[in-house]
Amino acid sequence: MDIRALYLDYFKSKNHLPYSSMPLVPDDASLLFTNAGMVQFKDIFTGKIPIPTPPRATSSQLCIRAGGKHNDLENVGYTARHHTLFEMLGNFSFGDYFKKEAIAYAWEFVTQVLGFDKSVLYVTIHESDDEAYELWCEHIESSRIKRMGDKDNFWQMGDSGPCGPCSEIYIDQGEQYFHSSEDYFGGEGDRFLEIWNLVFMQYEQKDGIRTPLPKPSIDTGMGLERVIALKEGKINNFDTSLFAPLMKCIENLTGQRYYGDDEKEKRIGTKRVEIVDSMENTNHSMSVMELSGDEVVASFRVIADHARSVAFLLAQGVNFDKEGRGYVLRRILRRAVRHGYLLGLKKAFLYEVVGVVCDSMGTHYEYLKERKKAIQEQCKNEEERFFETIESGMNLFSTELEKIIESQKTTKADCASQDDERATQPLDSHTKYFDGEIAFKLYDTYGFPLDLTQDMLREYGLEVDMEGFEVCMNAQKARSKASWKGSGDSAKEGDFKEILAEFGENEFVGYECMSAECAILALLDSDFKRVESLKAGSEGYVLLDRTPFYPESGGPIGDRGALYLPLDSDSKKRESKVLHSHSSHHRDDCKNNANQVAQVLDTKKYFGLNLSQIKALTPLKMQQKVFAQVDCNRLEIIKHHSATHLLHYALRKVLGTHIAQAGSLVEASRLRFDFSHPKALSDEEIESIEALVNTQIRSANSQICENMSLNAAKQKGAMALFGEKYGENVRVISFGDSIELCGGIHVRNSAEIGSFYITKESGVSSGVRRIEAVCGVAAYAYGKNALEMIKRAKEELKTQDLTQGIQKLKNEFKELKEKANKARSSVKSFGYEMIGGVKLIIASVDIESSEAKELVDRAKNESQNVAIMLITTQNDKATIIAGVKADSQHSSKLKAGAWVKIVSQSLGGNGGGRDDFATAGGKLPSDETQAKAMIKQGLEKARAYAKSALGD
Repeated sequence: MDIRALYLDYFKSKNHLPYSSMPLVPDDASLLFTNAGMVQFKDIFTGKIPIPTPPRATSSQLCIRAGGKHNDLENVGYTARHHTLFEMLGNFSFGDYFKKEAIAYAWEFVTQVLGFDKSVLYVTIHESDDEAYELWCEHIESSRIKRMGDKDNFWQMGDSGPCGPCSEIYIDQGEQYFHSSEDYFGGEGDRFLEIWNLVFMQYEQKDGIRTPLPKPSIDTGMGLERVIALKEGKINNFDTSLFAPLMKCIENLTGQRYYGDDEKEKRIGTKRVEIVDSMENTNHSMSVMELSGDEVVASFRVIADHARSVAFLLAQGVNFDKEGRGYVLRRILRRAVRHGYLLGLKKAFLYEVVGVVCDSMGTHYEYLKERKKAIQEQCKNEEERFFETIESGMNLFSTELEKIIESQKTTKADCASQDDERATQPLDSHTKYFDGEIAFKLYDTYGFPLDLTQDMLREYGLEVDMEGFEVCMNAQKARSKASWKGSGDSAKEGDFKEILAEFGENEFVGYECMSAECAILALLDSDFKRVESLKAGSEGYVLLDRTPFYPESGGPIGDRGALYLPLDSDSKKRESKVLHSHSSHHRDDCKNNANQVAQVLDTKKYFGLNLSQIKALTPLKMQQKVFAQVDCNRLEIIKHHSATHLLHYALRKVLGTHIAQAGSLVEASRLRFDFSHPKALSDEEIESIEALVNTQIRSANSQICENMSLNAAKQKGAMALFGEKYGENVRVISFGDSIELCGGIHVRNSAEIGSFYITKESGVSSGVRRIEAVCGVAAYAYGKNALEMIKRAKEELKTQDLTQGIQKLKNEFKELKEKANKARSSVKSFGYEMIGGVKLIIASVDIESSEAKELVDRAKNESQNVAIMLITTQNDKATIIAGVKADSQHSSKLKAGAWVKIVSQSLGGNGGGRDDFATAGGKLPSDETQAKAMIKQGLEKARAYAKSALGD
């Protein structure tokens, strides 16, 4: 039974327009992710834009609740219903039908379409909602209608805005699997399960006062996962056919069996799981923990749930990062990997589960299958990076955990030996907390998110010392001044609804011209509030009835330009002749600034309105006639825009079809193109891509612009950007084999681009690369600058053969490097003194600690009697390495372990080791002068101690 299709088809039959699931990244500055089905209709409900036709909608919306205001991450795996990613079925009325129809539709769908037995259904309403009570009594016995308070049955978007009472449909899952004291209606147990919430949006709340809305609306939500569970007779969402392919995959990977909630009796015994693997060629011991059957099942569920979120977020263009949405994605993956680690998986595995998600859900969400390879590659690369640090992190975690457990044992033993009442009391608070500084180190150094550490501690009844953690976190923030920037979207508040209702969307005429006669339909101030006029010198926004200014969209920046006094009759005749010419971008009298009435600073789109930001040079008023002229920079912008299409095609041709655009910026002087790819490009790949783009330019392919259905465009092979809103009919731009959906402006022929140079290739985030390039006039300037640099290089090298000159420099550099390496690697390069027949070497060296260890070993091999101590520094840390070798005639009291311990104390650290070899660490102040003084003091102490021990 395809419940998603049943739902959408049912409401389609009730004259609801089906809407596709909007992207998980919303165009909303207040939200981290799309977290509810009503998000894409928020602007309609709040009155920012007019009500659409028809005023009814239905959707199956993908939602993420793993960050921001709504975060279910910690509950996933331990409850029957929580997910990071889920689908919300919903039907919506925008001032059309209200409670009567909403209740009737819900009851009909639940009882007749889904076929649930009426005898197990219950309904809740707000305690004050007598209207809903009377309506429900037409469908269900009054004894099954429960009144609830604001906490359970009143909804509001925020402190202000639309709000109203709720009504929920519950189902009794029966007594068979529910025996807790909370398994009563209204309790915290799962026996009585909410399946549908109907929100009756009938009030506007402002300053604590609720007033009736003129057009009450309906917002509903029904979780697809829990409905599937109910239809399949499962008491846990994870036990359904929806998750079955994922559980099977995890079983194959781990060699363990998944048992659902209806098979709890089979979860017997414990599972011994290695949590710190033995490391080859070391003496590290293997640590083992016992997982109960319930814990194994919880890990299965976490992995399955998180694999879905990882798959969809990667497919929709979110990439692993250190902040914002990318950090949430990384956190989800690492939590899943950690649970796989608990099940014995010691290498990348989640990408295989993610592949199953793409296969099983790709039937409905086609982009999952289309991007499967790229998604798996990104996931695997991120996993492998995490596995590189997880061993060390788990070692640190286990060491600290053992200290706490040992402290608990000691505390209990002391109490018991004193035979006092403390033996029966709870442990002291310090034995319940995990060191906050260690938790921060796990987070900062080893990549363990805080909630991952908290999740691991939950198994032992421990908590993180949050005060200590926050101290470390705040110190880091003060150093890096890093903070999440939000969604990056600017808030859109203003009189848009009023303008749309009066004028509708204005006409864009800029595809074929760069100037047009226009009329000012509306003026807005800098806060988007409608005004009758703008004074000279003030800034605001203008809505033209027809505009040649292209709004910022899909990469290209918005057009700039000017507004002038209207053309005279002779100028109008001249203008009609050049209306379709990009090259004729100035009318004759535009150069006279006396005719200019406003500067156009930028152009953007707001709810379908093409608005230009302006600075008025003379007073402007509504209905005023003006002549709009786009700045000539557009000619270079469109070259770079068309070049991005050719670049996208070339990337897919050279690197593979997994390439997907992840962002772009198009300006008059450059382009920037981000794309999904797991590794840096080689020089050969960059050269091939650049050459292919230039070949397409030289081919002089004419632009072909076609309007067709979305399905026809896909069949034609047109590439589309995920997250862009495409209607049933789309605009397709082709240059030879480059075919893309695009609403932007382009050159008429690829030859107009001129030439194309890639100026830089770099990484943006995990799995995302960036190419920066120039074309047109900017490419000419780039080439000219390169020739100037070559000319200067020839002059400085005093040769016309630049290759020969560079080779000569390379040879000289190689010789110098070899001499430096030889000097650095030879012990003979260090000064020394003989003390009691032993060669004493003490020095501060600017090399890696591993190299310092090699030098100590070499000194002991090259000398019969030697004592050597080297101090190396990196950032704010010092490493002390000492070696002592003496024959029987020169044996001394100088022991390496005691030697480094004495010196490390001067550097704020500690250490030790064997008599013949030892290491220690120390902390240095961030101030360079102070650090050097501390190192000098350490060297002096090392020399003094050594001389004393050697008998001098």
